Amino acid sequence: MSLSCKKCSLFVPAVFCAVLCCAPLCHAEAALSSGAAALIDSFFDLRMNLSLTDGSSEAGEKKIIGDIGRFYSDNEKSIRALTEQEQLVLENFIIMEKYNYLYEKPGQAKVQHEILGKQRARLEAFAQSVPDSQLSGYFLCTWADVTSCYMGYSVSDVLKYGAGIKPLYEKALEREPELSYALTNLGQWYYFAPGITGGSKKKALACFEKARSAARTDSQKYFADIFLSQLLFERKEYGRCRELLSEAESFCPGSLYLARIRSANESGLSLYEYNRKKSDLDKEASKK
Repeated sequence: MSLSCKKCSLFVPAVFCAVLCCAPLCHAEAALSSGAAALIDSFFDLRMNLSLTDGSSEAGEKKIIGDIGRFYSDNEKSIRALTEQEQLVLENFIIMEKYNYLYEKPGQAKVQHEILGKQRARLEAFAQSVPDSQLSGYFLCTWADVTSCYMGYSVSDVLKYGAGIKPLYEKALEREPELSYALTNLGQWYYFAPGITGGSKKKALACFEKARSAARTDSQKYFADIFLSQLLFERKEYGRCRELLSEAESFCPGSLYLARIRSANESGLSLYEYNRKKSDLDKEASKK
């Protein structure tokens, strides 16, 4: 897992989605079938364990993409037994995870943008085909996620779709207040949004704290610890930051992602600041 994970354009291009892919997952039993819940938990365990492989090498990247692809092929029968909405949610996670590792590769930007565009259109069509009350928290969140990443390629798309991102996370939490995944992503929205549009690091902190409390599985706690730790780092609460990173490591010993986060912290940058800095450097490089 790379330290900067995804390209996105919400308020800070290439930053919000850069950490979005690391968000924890939590489900409400009433919103998901037991089969969907088990598959989602399993996929997020896979995501955590992908951080054990060095994706910066060609061999490592090939292994990671293969592992993601095999998740679908190994579970195809179970996935096909899900409702259409549940299948779309799983597809969203799989598409975004592949995008995480591929969007910066030569020739992949256009390909990934087209994939995201087609998936966003499918999600919008599905949402229009059923009563709003039937849309689950996970569907609403991952619809927002896919749209956020899709917007990273066009200023006009940011203007067209950007205002609709936060309401989707809020609607998800109205239906499932303990949905850790929604809490984490809303926290990121508050973190990156300018104050004039509603951004607030205080609100981001509250979301991250609640997301950690709502996390159920080891992989959920792993990601929740990381998100919270990095905002605490910026608040100079270094002791608790280290404790959270140590706890995260207990769930995934040998995580290269955690090693890179610690390296960024040692250089004086939080995960969020690192990704913002990388985004700025990428912009400069693209102009040359």
